[in-house]
Amino acid sequence: MLITDRRRIRQLTMFNAFITLCLCLLVVTIEAWMPDVRPDLQTKPDKVIASFFGNTTDYYKILDHDDESVLVGAKDVIYNISMMGLKENSRLVWNSSGADRELCMLKGKHEWDCHNYMRVYAPLSDGQILLCGTNSYKPRCRHYTPVEQTPDGAGAGSMRYEITRDVEAQGLCPYSPAHNSTYAFADGHLYSATVADFSGGDPLIYRENLRTEQYDLKQLNQPDFVGAFERNGYVFFFFRELSMEYMNFGKAVYSRVGRVCKNDRGGPYNHGKSWTSFLKARLNCSMPGDFPFYFDEIQAISPVVEINGQAMVYAVFTTSVNAIPGSAVCAYRVDDILAAFDGDFKSQKDSQSHWLPVEQTQVPKPRPGQCVDDSRTLASISVNFIKNHPLMESAVPAVHNRPLLTKVTLMHRLTAIAVDAQVQALNGKHYDVIYSGTDDGKVTKFINVITSHPNNTDRLRTVVISEMQVLPLGTPVREMVISSKKNTLVVVSDGRLVTVPLHHCSLIMDCVGCLSMQDPNCAWDLQTHECKNLAASQHKFGTKTYLQSLNTTKKSAASLCPKTAADPVIVTMPPSQVDDSQKLHYASVAEKPSSIDQQATGVGVDFALNDYIDENKIPQASVDPEQVMTSLHDPQKSIAVVNELQKATLSSYNVLIIVFVIMIAFFLGTVAGIKINKKCKQSRLDASHHNHFGKPTQFKHQNSGKDINLLINSNPYTTTQKTPNLDLEKDRSHECKNSTEHLEKELPCKTSTLTKVKRTYI
Repeated sequence: MLITDRRRIRQLTMFNAFITLCLCLLVVTIEAWMPDVRPDLQTKPDKVIASFFGNTTDYYKILDHDDESVLVGAKDVIYNISMMGLKENSRLVWNSSGADRELCMLKGKHEWDCHNYMRVYAPLSDGQILLCGTNSYKPRCRHYTPVEQTPDGAGAGSMRYEITRDVEAQGLCPYSPAHNSTYAFADGHLYSATVADFSGGDPLIYRENLRTEQYDLKQLNQPDFVGAFERNGYVFFFFRELSMEYMNFGKAVYSRVGRVCKNDRGGPYNHGKSWTSFLKARLNCSMPGDFPFYFDEIQAISPVVEINGQAMVYAVFTTSVNAIPGSAVCAYRVDDILAAFDGDFKSQKDSQSHWLPVEQTQVPKPRPGQCVDDSRTLASISVNFIKNHPLMESAVPAVHNRPLLTKVTLMHRLTAIAVDAQVQALNGKHYDVIYSGTDDGKVTKFINVITSHPNNTDRLRTVVISEMQVLPLGTPVREMVISSKKNTLVVVSDGRLVTVPLHHCSLIMDCVGCLSMQDPNCAWDLQTHECKNLAASQHKFGTKTYLQSLNTTKKSAASLCPKTAADPVIVTMPPSQVDDSQKLHYASVAEKPSSIDQQATGVGVDFALNDYIDENKIPQASVDPEQVMTSLHDPQKSIAVVNELQKATLSSYNVLIIVFVIMIAFFLGTVAGIKINKKCKQSRLDASHHNHFGKPTQFKHQNSGKDINLLINSNPYTTTQKTPNLDLEKDRSHECKNSTEHLEKELPCKTSTLTKVKRTYI
């Protein structure tokens, strides 16, 4: 029976160790999947936030914008919305005809699909506008001439237009609003990348009568287009597609950039309707190393940004949906893209061969794919070569040969990007402030700082400034546009528009927080003791009245903040709680407090001088707690400096504490059980002579020579128990038989505490 008890205790100990190991592994896993970017400011939009609501089936799409207004394509209408306040200025309505809608539903589409979704907009040189819509899966384009504007009852203007042209738009506009299509308008021509059939099985890049080859997987293989722009006589298209060069090893999606010449007129003879200049190259966005980790699926691009005379474009990449969830932001120079198209071509000898570079001796002259005055005069061999060899050998490298931002998290993926280009900091340097949207309604703001090292190498450092929840959780960010003059970021989802400020300087209440946030828009004002926006402040770069640091830590930022008596901490208090001896004005700064402080506090002009608390912080007793605390479920509430990731970290610490307590409890219980078991063994003469077969073993006593039953006689080395058993209230030793069927009776006789421990663990 003692052997059975030992086995049970050993099993309980092993079970406890197993549970503890599982909990520890769970905690380690949670810690390992924490996001690798931790913003210093975890914030929500300001309390006053502008929104423009619709339905999720409206499929909002930004068609054009400037600093004053934004044009949004939606279901059966195009809106002209003011940038500030998101008020509707005017609209243009274009409904599908009843016959087109009926035919659409007869083809098996849902009712909400059979509408006219505005997808293409372009201003023409003669004042007209070009507008294209899906038109119930039968795309059409119209040319409009504005006539006049008349206000309607709702206060929004209803524009009157005269239709001058109405044509079919097959190849110019997508059939479905959910299809990933893009376009660019250059030199009076519309370059579109979409599909040319109802089922979406014929992708193409199209301009007038020119298109990519139909059903040619070498040119386009199930692409998803994400953006396009015109530059240096070319039109560039960014998309992701199934990789033909990887087909012999499996199935993979690669990101591409395609290029066509604007003056391409088609080839000679039967190539008159085909591009003679279409080329494509892979975009390399990967973590460097011996075995690079690739972010292969491009999701969005930014407009072209000019930096020191160089054109750059930023792009968002993700991993596959069934892979480790990761996202990255990479930047590319237009010159590097053009250099990739001047490299070697890539080809496959046959379907069983590897894709290898084409030897220079096999490339026709003049080099195929270049822009010429009249492509119709090209030789047929050049046109056939570019048709069969559109892929380049070299991939386009990212700036710094690595992503500018990486995020590996189970919570979200990046979906959109916008860039506030060349923001001037206090030191006179310029930084690109990048905003990246996610599929759960967040916007991450970050910059990149380049630090030089003695070995003449530059190191890239990513500074994540803030992360804002601008849309309800689970609502993906589709597009974002920036108005630097209005200090506004417009965030677009399928059914709503939201504006948020580009910076949150006013939310930081202390010098350390203002500097450690490392936002080039924000600086600490030594005179007014406020974190201010440099663009809105009247200052001169290099002045000593402001503090800013864009390459520092919190500890370094704290050392930069003043800690002298000339820079007092001002605490607002009700007038009734301030003595006359405590009342004073700003010391060595101004005779009166600023009007901003008066408006913020609403208390009066009296202030109290306090000792320094937490390194020059300025508490405000009159701030509403509702404006300070962050609400995860109401993105339109006032916000303060809150770090949600810190909450997750604290939760993981709580789990570690719980696991530690459980381990201690298991250890103490196991030790107690073992000690009780040893005490129980001491109550017997010889535990190894215990009979397990239901019959007591007889031995000869060394003194008397008589047979003695060791289970019945008392142990000579133990003290006879004279007090009644507390558990049984009487002597039950006569029930303690040497049989396994009396196990439950034998243990309470002498080891009731062990029984309790055993039952508790079981």
